[in-house]
Amino acid sequence: MIAVGYDMLCRCSELVALRVEDLDPRPSGGANLLVRRGKADQDGNGRVAALSRRTVGLLTDWLAAADIEHGPMFRPVYGRRAMVRFLHPIAVSRLLKNVAEKAGLEPEIVKRFSGHSMRVGCAQDLNRNRFDLLTIMRAGGWRSMNVVARYVEKVDLRIWE
Repeated sequence: MIAVGYDMLCRCSELVALRVEDLDPRPSGGANLLVRRGKADQDGNGRVAALSRRTVGLLTDWLAAADIEHGPMFRPVYGRRAMVRFLHPIAVSRLLKNVAEKAGLEPEIVKRFSGHSMRVGCAQDLNRNRFDLLTIMRAGGWRSMNVVARYVEKVDLRIWE
């Protein structure tokens, strides 16, 4: 779920609403995935986001292990069984904090993780890798350049010196 959220620059509400039938594999091994509706898309036109080969591999493993063929892509798991319902958006934040804690990050850092961390992190990484703001805007479904600029304003670009 983390890899999908990062690749797609998803908001929590978008991530937990993803459906298996909206996954469109590409010959390259990557895939396109439809975000049906987002905060900046109140009309429900949707946007298509790309998944890397690595993320498609992780997602395929999850879907096989959870025996998911259609419906909600990410589901609550009770015991060893994935339920047939959508996750609540708050579960994303809890998952990120749990993973960060298990990775041994300092408690002060773990506290700063939120469901938005994947979106912010990917936008900053794209900026750091010299993608322009319009490209980042399109990838994340933003309508305002000002919002994207706030996401990337603290990126340390000294690595290019």
